[in-house]
Amino acid sequence: MAQRQRSGESTSIRQNDHRADQGHGGGAGSALAADIDHTGGVAVLRKLAFPALILLGLGFFALAGVFGETDDGTVQAEEGLEAVQPVNRAEAQARQIAVMADLAPGYVGVLNLNDVTIPANQLEPDDGNNRLIFRPAAGKAITTLQARENCASVSYWRLDLGASSAGPPYRWCFNVS
Repeated sequence: MAQRQRSGESTSIRQNDHRADQGHGGGAGSALAADIDHTGGVAVLRKLAFPALILLGLGFFALAGVFGETDDGTVQAEEGLEAVQPVNRAEAQARQIAVMADLAPGYVGVLNLNDVTIPANQLEPDDGNNRLIFRPAAGKAITTLQARENCASVSYWRLDLGASSAGPPYRWCFNVS
């Protein structure tokens, strides 16, 4: 085993020399690794890795927000119509779900389900939020939703302009299983 007598020599280099003498793969490569540990290179990498991972994660969230698809029932670019439920292309599990069109204040409308106009007296009472809500049940225009695609539409207009001012109906479909 080679002994070095110079003062100030690190213990890790002597240990690496000992490993090299015993055939444990020490030598120049191991001495370099020991030098990296002593210079703080690994500590610097650790300090940079965490912020880099945070930035990468934030980047993925930003991309998900831009390219992700969510449908909360909000209707885009339809003046007077704020939301519908079930949302367009939804997969509904129960056969007795409610179909809803949320109209903006000052609007009124008529709800259709599977090409059947729902009479106003079969809609749930308005709770002041200007919603047309229909739940199929015995004795109503539609007793149950079919286990297939169901389509709804709503014709709506500003109350002060009358039904003749209604534009084309808004139509959406959903599946019931």
